[in-house]
Amino acid sequence: MIRYVLMLALLLPLSAQAGPWPREVGQVFLSLSGERNRAGASYASAYGEYGLTPRTTLGVELGRTTGETTAILWWQRALDDGQGVHRIALQSGVGAVRRGDDLLPLAQGALSWGRGFDRWGGGWMTAQVLARMTGGAPDPRGPDMPSLAASFLTAKRVVKADLTLGLRPRDGLMVINSLWLEDRQDEGFAARLAPSLVFDAPGPIKIELGVVQPLTGRAEQAVRLGTWLEF
Repeated sequence: MIRYVLMLALLLPLSAQAGPWPREVGQVFLSLSGERNRAGASYASAYGEYGLTPRTTLGVELGRTTGETTAILWWQRALDDGQGVHRIALQSGVGAVRRGDDLLPLAQGALSWGRGFDRWGGGWMTAQVLARMTGGAPDPRGPDMPSLAASFLTAKRVVKADLTLGLRPRDGLMVINSLWLEDRQDEGFAARLAPSLVFDAPGPIKIELGVVQPLTGRAEQAVRLGTWLEF
């Protein structure tokens, strides 16, 4: 475990998931994160959000894994009026995937819900359903690209559902439990559980350390390390 964490620290630090709460106007959120599984496959990403209007958030995601680089620009709009406990948002995005010499178009759409609560020191719950389509290209897998490593690559069609429960048991600490459900055109259905701890670091930085435990599907255990910055 320690060896994997040290290796991750050398990476450009899975991307943060946008929740349904809009960013305040002019506010910026940045995340650098990485994931590495027991098969040696790794994924590194940079993620950012910017509050454009009181109800609109812009975001960008950059991801890198063996054989693939992805860039996505997305727009998210709050559908609720900001009253009550429930928050709902609609997201759409476009981007591109670089696989070897191929540059493929990408489009995605998502619907998310969330609410906060005061029990157990305060926390939140979110649910998001996301559909993504990528332009076709030759299958990059071969003798040197086993299926487990290829599971990090973007499928032509993928539908994801993410369920998250976050708690703040004390100041400076968040406990986050996520269930990731994914149906990929190339690999079929998979489910993973991703618990993590988020600690305050000096200044505005937070550190996330977690694991990914496969429940179904072809996947390996993995560790995650990330940094959050908000200003």
